[in-house]
Amino acid sequence: EGDICMIRIAICDDNKAFINYMTKVVKREFATHTTVKFEIESYTSSELFFYHHSIKPFDIVFLDIDMPELDGFQLASELSNSNNCYIIFVTSHPDLVYDSLYFRPLNFIPKSNDYFFVEKLHNVVNQLFNEMKQNTTIVLENKEIGRVALMIKDIYYIQSCKHYILYYSEGRDPIKIRGNLSEAEEYFSSFDFVKIHKSYIVNLRHIFNIDKKMDEIIFKQGFRLNMSKNYKKQVDEKLTEYLRRTK
Repeated sequence: EGDICMIRIAICDDNKAFINYMTKVVKREFATHTTVKFEIESYTSSELFFYHHSIKPFDIVFLDIDMPELDGFQLASELSNSNNCYIIFVTSHPDLVYDSLYFRPLNFIPKSNDYFFVEKLHNVVNQLFNEMKQNTTIVLENKEIGRVALMIKDIYYIQSCKHYILYYSEGRDPIKIRGNLSEAEEYFSSFDFVKIHKSYIVNLRHIFNIDKKMDEIIFKQGFRLNMSKNYKKQVDEKLTEYLRRTK
């Protein structure tokens, strides 16, 4: 479940030597994720990259901010109007990191040819896989509403209630379907969900913090859920591990 088919990666930089180096390290990094196939195209022209992207979209682009035609920021603003393409800025101008945040890039890698670059790339690729994993869509079905497609990343938490489970998610009423929590827990454990109570499993992506005095989970959206003492240690470990992986 949750395997990703072909990932299309573009590397866009006007320095040919750096493109060769970058292609080599990106290829090596993606090859460690054995569940995926990937292809890498490199471009020294941002306009040519964008033209190809508009015909057959890329999933990920490593983008130099300093490009002669369309610079990285102009390109990023064009890309943000198109489909879900993850942007990772690669640049020798670390001072531009704050300007780049406006385009909501997945991350930012300062250029270098050393261990630090490879280490940072490694962390960014882990973060990418985490993001892409939760981009999986599930289809829920019940009599009242028929079939509903739901992105895993939009689910806040899942609650069991008698013979039903309820899915709470972004911008809609809870979806109630027949089922039991242990089956849901088994399926969603590989998508970074954790059990916090006999009645709840929670998406780690949406946890802001744990209120240890009150034994409550605080969500980024501001609401809270009770956490039972039995699960406290496990939740703490899973959240710490998740944050380390996605920083």
